[in-house]
Amino acid sequence: MAKKFACGDVVNGCKWSATASDEGELFQKISEHAKNDHNMTAIPDEIIQKVKSKIQDSP
Repeated sequence: MAKKFACGDVVNGCKWSATASDEGELFQKISEHAKNDHNMTAIPDEIIQKVKSKIQDSP
């Protein structure tokens, strides 16, 4: 089942969102976004857990 994530659910004010065929592909997109738009070279475990909690199924 496809998955979706909205960055604004974790980072106030961020309008970026993504949909992918599975969680692995979605995390690749999220990692690129974090690196390019939030200047994060590494994503702390605390943020990864927040992101995981906000991933939803997409029809």
